[in-house]
Amino acid sequence: MSKKTADKLEAKRATWLERTQRILSVSETEALALLNTNRQQSLRLNPLIADPHDTVMGLQSLGWRGKAYTWATDCYATETGLEAIRDSDLTTAGAVYIQNAASWLPVLALNPKPRDGILDICAAPGGKASHIAALTNNQATLTVNDNSRPRLAKMHANLERLNVRAEYTLFDASKLARKLEGQQFDKILLDAPCSGEGLMRYDQDKDFASWSVAHIHRLASLQKQIILQAWKLLKPGGTLIYSTCTMAPEENEAIVDYLLRKRDTAALEPVRFDLPNRVSCVNSWNNKAFSPKITQCLRLAPSPTLEAFFVAKFCKLAESDEHLV
Repeated sequence: MSKKTADKLEAKRATWLERTQRILSVSETEALALLNTNRQQSLRLNPLIADPHDTVMGLQSLGWRGKAYTWATDCYATETGLEAIRDSDLTTAGAVYIQNAASWLPVLALNPKPRDGILDICAAPGGKASHIAALTNNQATLTVNDNSRPRLAKMHANLERLNVRAEYTLFDASKLARKLEGQQFDKILLDAPCSGEGLMRYDQDKDFASWSVAHIHRLASLQKQIILQAWKLLKPGGTLIYSTCTMAPEENEAIVDYLLRKRDTAALEPVRFDLPNRVSCVNSWNNKAFSPKITQCLRLAPSPTLEAFFVAKFCKLAESDEHLV
């Protein structure tokens, strides 16, 4: 590694560390410890493939040990035995899906029900869509979208393996309302493309390859475009979940504040999860104050079992003013 590259990498690390201190209101030592947290994967059992009780028996026979999460049905922590499970027939057949537990939160906040018309806007690789299908026993009308043909093809194969019924669309999310003109949905999940800080570690050089404050700002611009598209596609009375796996306020609270300002029919609802790594939302950033309603969103700090995550839940009060873009 050249000195120039090494210096650039260290500057990125220092910036991320300083931002994390401000976001979480912690000391440098505390921030450094959080950013070096080892993440554990968890298990979600898929009732569309096999009875969860039978799957648990099969997992235990492979040497798995873990406890059920009290806040998520058919979801388990993994204390031992993950490697054996990852390569097992249970996983290959789709009876078990390995995820970080934070990935379940947007779907649980969406609260999908049978007969709901549901759109997953940035759906690949399909983990959250398969969770929606499992919770509704394939009785929701589920549409999954992605803007990449290869990702969509991989998601199609993944969801077929998991016995998920869905409609597939291949559209640019920033132009989605025009592509799906005439359609509206009861519930929409926007797990937005983001800087992915929840997946990064401070001591991993490769994790900083695409990370920068400039990249965060570019993503925030895209997120604003997509959330307005999502709002057009949501029925009055419907629910929109906006989520990311990053800590950047530009991509989280600022996007929520943007929609609240742009659409007076957008109302926030509380995201009610009592989790040990839940922290206060950021009420202002870089001298810009956000709506006090932001406190109803969910922000998670990094932890071993739940990665850094953000979830906002909107309700559409009435028809939006579509001319305000």
